[in-house]
Amino acid sequence: MRSRGMRVLVILPVYGRALPTGASVTSREYVQGLVAAGHAVDVVTTVKEPGDVRVEGGVRVWPLRYWRRAVQASRPELLISHHGDRKAPRIVAQAGRVPHLLMVHGMAEDRDLGRPSLAWFPSAACRDHYRTYRGRVLVLPPPINPVLYRTTPGAAVTLNGSTTAKGADVLAAVAEKLPDVQFLMVRAAGHVVDVQAPNVTVADRTDPRTVYAQTRVLLMPSTTESYGRAGVEAMLSGIPVLAAPLPGIREALGAAATYIPREDSARWVSEIRRLSDPAAYTDASVRARDHAERLDYGANLAEFEAACCSLRLSGRRSGRAVTRGPEVLR
Repeated sequence: MRSRGMRVLVILPVYGRALPTGASVTSREYVQGLVAAGHAVDVVTTVKEPGDVRVEGGVRVWPLRYWRRAVQASRPELLISHHGDRKAPRIVAQAGRVPHLLMVHGMAEDRDLGRPSLAWFPSAACRDHYRTYRGRVLVLPPPINPVLYRTTPGAAVTLNGSTTAKGADVLAAVAEKLPDVQFLMVRAAGHVVDVQAPNVTVADRTDPRTVYAQTRVLLMPSTTESYGRAGVEAMLSGIPVLAAPLPGIREALGAAATYIPREDSARWVSEIRRLSDPAAYTDASVRARDHAERLDYGANLAEFEAACCSLRLSGRRSGRAVTRGPEVLR
């Protein structure tokens, strides 16, 4: 029998329609999945912002200065927060002995996850980064709603990010060697980009379909990735992906991507040239779309919700009792 809807308090840096990072987008999708499943969700945002309490998509959103009121009003049966959010632990501590789900989106230098009731990771590669953690674990890919990403591909070779960590240096080197190819770089939030190449267009973050509607090939020459979310998004539209062979990206994209050592600029150039051939492009596009369509958005949301419900049903958090021994929920 399905349990009644629960009361959930989620602590996030930001929450809104215009979200700056994949981690924020993933958390919002999981939150919306909980709302759709009939649970009452409140969100406290820890990045200071103007305005008052608002309701967005069925979620009551509390700016940081109202966090005490949020705890009192929501009377949570489950807490969800991000690892690395410095302000979240204080709120979690003040909420009492409530089960706590910690979302671990990236491979941070701080590997101390504390003692949550359950830690969520987007990939086994990300979970392996935190080898000393011995608590309960949920390894589950981010839910990626095809409706929000699927479009008709465009003509540019795109990098979704403008930092070295995302591969901006690789794009710059490749663009110089391919002056006849149009490149698109999506600016990271708050990042100043100094690009001189005339064949590189820099665009601010916008609706992802707008980006993918301009994209023919997606580049992912990242230095680190806990999962290859942008690659999956692009593949939903049949956009081929060229990526660095990082474990998290390989988990996300499997055999559907082409993997290139980050430092091998000649290979990046040759693969982009190869995909200018219509037959090669069609083959890569079909493989990309087939892979993305095998991923089950609804099942990911349902599995995350089931894990949340299991925490609520296990009762209030009781220190070692809820974190005793490694346990993987699949």
